Amino acid sequence: MIFFGCAYYPWQGLSAVPFMKYAVLVNPLVYVSEGMRAVLTPSLPHMHIVTVASALLILTGFFWILGMRGFVKRAVG
Repeated sequence: MIFFGCAYYPWQGLSAVPFMKYAVLVNPLVYVSEGMRAVLTPSLPHMHIVTVASALLILTGFFWILGMRGFVKRAVG
């Protein structure tokens, strides 16, 4: 997860492997590490901060709904 989460390299560093560049976007760690890179080292290449924040909000909402469904299913049924 960490290796494909772009913690060791910027997301744009995957341009040499286009398939992998877009396949890793399902990993929430990509957005966390890119957001931290944008805030801590703004001179290095990183994703746009609006993209990072939007993706994190969408992924958080998705996993929250998924978790709540599982919880209610087990608690009620």
